[in-house]
Amino acid sequence: MLPQVLPPGLPASDEPFSGSYEIVWSIYIRCKSLQKLREVHIPALEALIGQPHGGQGWLYDNERYIENRNRSLKRIVAVKHVPGPYSDQMFVDFTKTLYSLSPYWTIQARLDHTHPHGVYVCASFKRESSQSEAPAIVDALVEFTPNFTASLGGESGRYLGSGRRLS
Repeated sequence: MLPQVLPPGLPASDEPFSGSYEIVWSIYIRCKSLQKLREVHIPALEALIGQPHGGQGWLYDNERYIENRNRSLKRIVAVKHVPGPYSDQMFVDFTKTLYSLSPYWTIQARLDHTHPHGVYVCASFKRESSQSEAPAIVDALVEFTPNFTASLGGESGRYLGSGRRLS
């Protein structure tokens, strides 16, 4: 069983989580042009997985602070809010969305909706190709988890490593 990941300030509870959920997308796309990223890659990505950001737009992560990183990789991040309570159909829809993007995922899951905070899925893949032309999407991490920030009754949203707010 995966350890429970609770944000600071959320008290432990014996009651199952019955609130809303969220899906957090973090995707690396090989592209040197932000214009091409906006006009070609993101529409193609959204044709496969929909608009996880609810129409608010993807966040482009600024990773200039990381030395020696591949400058042709652009990281985009988005959050999709999913109204609760948890149902098996939520998980089926999430899995279909993942596999529409790629059939190759490493998945860790805790899917006991009767356990407090017991629904969590973390899926990641990294494409490695011997071909000279790499696919546009080369790395992806997706998390499906209870939306604890809404439970805290105040500050919601996540922050990226660069300190910019995500939602």
